[in-house]
Amino acid sequence: MISAQRHQRDSAPVEGGRWPVSVVLRPPADSELNRHLDALTTEAAALAGPGHWHTGRSGSAHLTVRALETYREVVDESEPVIQRYRKAMEAAAAQAGPTRFHVTGLTLTAGTVMACALPTDAQADLFLDTFAEALGPDGWFEHPDRRDIWYLNLLHFTTDIADPRALISWVASHRTTDLGTTIIPTAELVRFHHSPDPRRPFMRPHHLADARLPAPTAG
Repeated sequence: MISAQRHQRDSAPVEGGRWPVSVVLRPPADSELNRHLDALTTEAAALAGPGHWHTGRSGSAHLTVRALETYREVVDESEPVIQRYRKAMEAAAAQAGPTRFHVTGLTLTAGTVMACALPTDAQADLFLDTFAEALGPDGWFEHPDRRDIWYLNLLHFTTDIADPRALISWVASHRTTDLGTTIIPTAELVRFHHSPDPRRPFMRPHHLADARLPAPTAG
């Protein structure tokens, strides 16, 4: 077995740690991509063993646009900072159209199994950059870095991997699997709650606000 010390691992979230308030893009619940990701998450988890977080399960799979702070247990939707995040997201969304992604296959990192995504037009990067500008000082957490890849995590490792060779082989067999294209018309401001489901534990995204990405007007 791979020792837990050999890869980055998640555990129940702690104050000041990972899984903060974030802006994300979630594939529509009724999309073919959402179903594919859920099924692949189940397959990966069967090889990795129990306890790992099923981030790619239906309703959880997401592309992170920007993390906004460190994790905190108490988040009140009425907080001034949450309202500023919401307004910045809405301002950025008003300037971008629906985001379109082609999900091209799987890869394995030290802490996750992830699906690689490529924007099929400029709208996702436009929203990302416009949101960073709209945040101003509230964008401190990721400043001055800029995300330059898009991906959806399927599984976050939390403990030892039951069958590492089989998992590595399985991911390699899906390296170039075409998982399809999806259109995501809404950006979401979310925070995360640990859901210790004994069969499919995960960090559940809790909706705080959303903003439609309107189709660009002809002009």
